[in-house]
Amino acid sequence: EADGVADADGVADAVVSVSAPARWFYRGTAPMRRLHWLVMRPAGRVVGRYGLRTRIHHRRWDPVPLSPVEAVPRIAPTPLLIVHGDQDGYFPVDHPRMLATAAGGHGELWLEPGMGHAENAADDELLGRIGAWAAAAASQRQRT
Repeated sequence: EADGVADADGVADAVVSVSAPARWFYRGTAPMRRLHWLVMRPAGRVVGRYGLRTRIHHRRWDPVPLSPVEAVPRIAPTPLLIVHGDQDGYFPVDHPRMLATAAGGHGELWLEPGMGHAENAADDELLGRIGAWAAAAASQRQRT
């Protein structure tokens, strides 16, 4: 997931990504294989609807959006923070490393020891650091 800090015109001054994939349709971990079964199969969508109380549309993306690795360079020159746990069960650490490489000089990578997947795995200390980074990056960008 990514979120941005925007100015009054709605232009992002900073972007933070937490536990993001580097490519779509990734099935390299058991949780992602289960997710794809849930989304891509009729029986999975029934389980999603009645078991998880979540409706999932049957149509595939058309068109398929840019992959995250292709999209990341387009964020420049906006500062980008990529936060990822080294214990993420959905996306291994090659995903954030690919995003950071694609970001070039405008991206910063934080590989967090012991962190799992997404915001649920982030503790208050990490959330505070992310907030401080975003505020500082937005402030710096607004001054330039």
